[in-house]
Amino acid sequence: MRKFVFCIVASVVVLSTVIIDKALTSPQQRAELTDVSATVGTRTALGPAVPLAHGLVQVRVTCVGSRIVAVEAVQLPHDNNHSWEDSLHAAAVLRSEVLSKQTTDLHTVSGATYTSKGYLESLTAALDIAAPTAPKMAPTPMS
Repeated sequence: MRKFVFCIVASVVVLSTVIIDKALTSPQQRAELTDVSATVGTRTALGPAVPLAHGLVQVRVTCVGSRIVAVEAVQLPHDNNHSWEDSLHAAAVLRSEVLSKQTTDLHTVSGATYTSKGYLESLTAALDIAAPTAPKMAPTPMS
């Protein structure tokens, strides 16, 4: 019984160490503006790489003003064929929905919940830079 408990504790310690190590060595954790065209008003931003159990999710977005004109999954989980296929499917569905609805307020894709959440997280961070919201104006006082 003691050996069993020892094995469980050792497994938890090893797993915790791996998770902490992955979190500390993960790629950049913020979005960055990658391209700006002053003549057309086009801005492209790369979202942060979001670490998941099966790999990373990272999204690039291009906006003209506040309109989303292109979305590309730069990185998707691909540690096995199943996660790769699910990730490709989720990215295609989410790309289509984002472009048609012009929002990141979407449901996750069934069968790829974590990939969907990571995709939307990376995309939201990229949009904060590529299409910042207009400043809120105070109402004009009536005379």
